[in-house]
Parts: sequence; C-alpha cells; structure tokens
Amino acid sequence: MDISQGNGLVPPDQINTLFHRAQEESSNPTGATEGVRGALNKVGFRLPPGPAECQARERTAALATAQAVILQTTFTRSVGVLVANPKGTSGKTPTTLMLAAAIATIKGSGICALEVADDSGTLSQRAEGDPRLGLGRLVDEIDQVKSAGQLSGYAVPQTSFVDVFGSLPGGRRPALTAEAVLAVSQVIDDYYRFRVMDSGNVVSTGPFLGAVDVADVLVVPVMMAGDSGLKAIEMLDYLTSHGGHAAELAANAVVLRMADGRPEDPRIRAEVINMLEQRGVTRQFDIAFDAHIAERGELTWSRLSEQTRESFTLAAASVIRVLQGEKPSEPIVTSATSPNPAPVETAADADQQEDEVEEETLSAPVSAAQAAGPVLVTGVVAAPADTADSLVECPTCHERVPEALFCTRCGSQLAVELDLDRLYPGGSHAAGYAEPASSLPDQLLPASTPRRRTSGDTSSSASA
Repeated sequence: MDISQGNGLVPPDQINTLFHRAQEESSNPTGATEGVRGALNKVGFRLPPGPAECQARERTAALATAQAVILQTTFTRSVGVLVANPKGTSGKTPTTLMLAAAIATIKGSGICALEVADDSGTLSQRAEGDPRLGLGRLVDEIDQVKSAGQLSGYAVPQTSFVDVFGSLPGGRRPALTAEAVLAVSQVIDDYYRFRVMDSGNVVSTGPFLGAVDVADVLVVPVMMAGDSGLKAIEMLDYLTSHGGHAAELAANAVVLRMADGRPEDPRIRAEVINMLEQRGVTRQFDIAFDAHIAERGELTWSRLSEQTRESFTLAAASVIRVLQGEKPSEPIVTSATSPNPAPVETAADADQQEDEVEEETLSAPVSAAQAAGPVLVTGVVAAPADTADSLVECPTCHERVPEALFCTRCGSQLAVELDLDRLYPGGSHAAGYAEPASSLPDQLLPASTPRRRTSGDTSSSASA
C-alpha cells in the first residue's frame, strides 16, 4: 500500500538521503573549527583555519587519499616488494611486517611477508605467534603445495591479516639459494596478491639476487647514521651498476628514514639525505621513533602510535604508485616529513603563517580515480643523470657518469672515493668498507692499520 497516496506526501529516498548526509558530514569546512578561531566561529565569526589546523587537514586529506590508493588499486598479477639494506639493525624486519600490515589492514587478506635472508632471520620472532612448520619445511616441500589451505600451514597469521613465512624461532634451517627463493615466490604468488620480502645483509648472494629478480619495488629502511646510510647507498650503486631490472629498482626506490631513539647528528642526517637525492631517490618518508618497535619484541599493528601507522600508510601508498608506473620527480614533501609549525602568539602571526601555508602547499598525491583501474606492473625509467658538475669519467669506458662506486654504463668500479670523513669525522676505515675499522674483524683491516691485541694474542712486538 502506498502511504503517500491521498495525502500529498512523498516518502523519502532513504538510500540517497543517507548518502548525501554522509557526504555533507565528511566534507571539510572552510572555516576554523579548532582552537580560539574555532571557538570564535561558533559565535558568528568566519575566521579561516590557522597553520596547525591547516597542516592537520592536509595530513588527513593525504592519509585519506593514500588509503584510497591502497584500497582501490588492483593489478593483473601478484607483485613483490623487497625490503633491503646491507647494514644490520637498519629496521628491515619491522619495515617488512609493518609495511605489509599497512596494506593488509586496508586491502584485507592476500598479503604476506616472506623471509629471503640467507640464514635464519628474525621475521618470525618479531611476528605475532610462532610458526608450526616454518620456512625450512616450506622450501623442502614446496613442490607438494597444491592449495591455499596447504600453504597456510607454513605461515603465521597476524591480527593485521598478514601471513608471515619465516624461520622457526630458535631453530636452524639450510641456507636459502636463489632457486629456493624463486620457487617459493612462484608458489606464494599463486595464492597471494602482495609479497613483501625481508632480506639479509649481503647483496651479492644468491638469495638476495633471486629476490631482486622477483621484486617490483625496492624499499630501503635507513637509520639516519653514517653506517646505515652509506651501506644503503652502496647497495643502490651496486644495483645501478648491474643495469636492467636491478637498476630500475634502485632508480625508483622508496626510502624510509627510521629512528630507534639513539641521538642523531643533524649534519650526518642532512648528508645522508643529500647523497640519496643525488642518486634520484626522491621518495623519502620519516618513520618517527615508536616505543613498540624499539622493544624488539613481537610487533602488533594496533600497538603502534597513530603517527607511525599513518607514516607507514603513506609509504605503502607510495610503493603502490611506483607499481603504477609513477616516475621519480622532485623531492617529495609529505605530511609525514613536514616539521611541526611554530606556535602562534598573536592574530597577526597567525595571518602571516596562513599566507606562508598557502604559498608552500604540499604536493597533492594522485587521486584515487587515477589508481582505480586494473593495471599491469610496467617498467620504469631510471632517473635522469645529475648535472655535469657531479659527473666523473669512467677509466674503463671513458663515459661521463654520475659519481658513484660503480659505473652506470659498463659496471666497472670507479676511481672516485666517497668522502667518508663527512660521515665518520676523524675515524679510520677498512679498505673497501664504508664503516669504521674499529667495528671490523682483524682480517678485514687495511694493511696500514695496527692489529688489535687481545688477551690471548701471544704474538707480541718481539716478532716484529
């Protein structure tokens, strides 16, 4: 029975009413809603938002766009993300787990984290729960896996919906090979949409090179210290010297600037960032210190601070944009990396800072509409060479190439040496190693470095 007949009433369209109401509630107001400005607006004033509120709105908008990019982007095959830095304690394992969690909490199931280190790593130790079988058994029985249910028996499910494939904590497994990494990745890709790989500390071994072959994006966590930064740069130069797919990964790398609570030297931090930008690495995100990560125990996505979760989400969206074929550009300034605005003392100061905010607006992320369609993971072009002032001549091919450890044309080692004293003031260095000699075993020290004496060292100066 139509209740509107005879009384002139038209029943409301409940679906459209709810939809438009949600749109109105989610639209950003033009006036200030927080602080003194917001309070004055409630009694009739029409003041614009202050700098702090503008920055908060920009971060909220950037986060919403990042979440839409992660959710709505689809691919026509499984994709691989390689997390790598040859320097230990650079944050590879937490980055692997939390980057996968940032994607899985938005996209749902079908996201996994995979250990590709040569020997047993700590991926399972930092994950929630313990694996029942582990990566070693999976490698041995990979040819027998014929279903998603069977494969899940080797993983550890997380509350973030990520499945973790790692070594048994406290156990041993045979060293991985390149063939094992390729075989496991091929089977995992039959049942998962994203494969985030936690690598080891040596970039010239089979497992790492195998992971490079099955990776579509490179993510480099870097502590803002000389050793971690230089090792990351060495790895990027190493991949660039190999050309082809490896060079594409290096040219389109996403860097996460990690913090573990130790003091940072602003000069070294600036130097590391500058050296990365010289190599075309413009996608850099700050991951602030998080006490939950610093505990070095099991990691749970929901226990991270809100700021850390937002930063990983923004970084995950950048990874997906690389998969879409987005090319490197000028250094990206995001809400995750922007400094906090200075406190506003007066209304005049507020107006002045508002003008500055309008002039220095953040670069707008790509819209969700641009990321909605299913696309293939396309090849990407390496970043353009640096200016002529930073080019050097290769002694082998005699081409002018960017200053690096290896020639980008022929792959031979360049005669140029990086100025390590800028990162290690007054320190000694081992030959061929970008870290202080004091942290290396005796057999790796340069011939000119005096050998360290130990309590059991009986070869005294008498034999000299």
